[in-house]
Amino acid sequence: MLCGHLTSITILFILLALNSVGNATAENVKIGIPSLTVTMMPLAVAKERGFFQKEGLNVEMVLMPAALNIKVLLAGDIQYATTITAGVVANIRGINTRVVMCFVDRVLLDLVGTPEIGSIADLKGKLIGISSRGGLHDVTMRRIFAQSGMEPSQATFITVGGQGAMLASLQSKRIAAGLLNPPHNFLAYREGLKNLGFAGNFVRIPSTGIVTMKETLERSPDQVRRMLRALTRARAFAKDNKAATVAILRRFVQMNDEELVAKIYDYHKRAETPDGRVDAALAADTIRDSSQAEGITKEVPVNQVFDFPTCRHAEPADSSVRDVQPVQSVPAVTRPERRTAIARLNFTWIV
Repeated sequence: MLCGHLTSITILFILLALNSVGNATAENVKIGIPSLTVTMMPLAVAKERGFFQKEGLNVEMVLMPAALNIKVLLAGDIQYATTITAGVVANIRGINTRVVMCFVDRVLLDLVGTPEIGSIADLKGKLIGISSRGGLHDVTMRRIFAQSGMEPSQATFITVGGQGAMLASLQSKRIAAGLLNPPHNFLAYREGLKNLGFAGNFVRIPSTGIVTMKETLERSPDQVRRMLRALTRARAFAKDNKAATVAILRRFVQMNDEELVAKIYDYHKRAETPDGRVDAALAADTIRDSSQAEGITKEVPVNQVFDFPTCRHAEPADSSVRDVQPVQSVPAVTRPERRTAIARLNFTWIV
């Protein structure tokens, strides 16, 4: 009995030691995210289901405004960003960013208007809210106007900020219309605001995914491959396991309304890329639109911005994604130590 007891203790110590070694050797990686929304679903799933851990990565998600994502990436405080549009803009401005994975190829946004607005044509002469100049909202609104036979100059675009501010501006009628992503679009409809259309029907833009620096691709190619492999497995898991993924999303976005989160999950599927890539024509269109919004006329080749060969090397050898058990209930989201922040929903927001 004593011998058996000692053997059990020995095995326990060995397992604890192996776990400590595994944690000690895992690479610490920081990813900047602009919001706690469904667009970050692959990251939340990869974190909670242990796909990052399986690849030897200790991933920390850093919550910050979209406008700061690429700036903080360039400063070296994070290794990966998730705002593709900003990454493309940075590249055409001369910064060596690279897009290595696209989660979606359509914008997950609804154009939402006040009750008085009956159609997109009614927006002529009105104030339209966008998140930032040259960003995703700016490019999307220009494309919506163009496909609706209108010029952007026929309305006034004003910078409103985040989604909470956008919804509040619509409710107060400070603006006539704005782009809202889930859950804010669904919440807006509950308040009587009007759905003027799914922006993804007008615009194909790879808006969220993984952006890194060219130097990271050259210095740490294996880390990039493992990062993308973990996310590829997470996306496959999310596609095949709605109930489990909805549960993860509820914790990640901190929403108790299961029906609403299930709607958000289904909404996201309308825009998902099959394999984390976009075709060359869409990539070229994305570069062109960003260049026009920035007033930049120089030609920028697709392979200077999008590096999908890296993504192809990241594909897992097997398709099994169910053998990794959850490692924690809520993905940790923090910030670089030296930046000013305010608490928000138990996460930390860099300002």
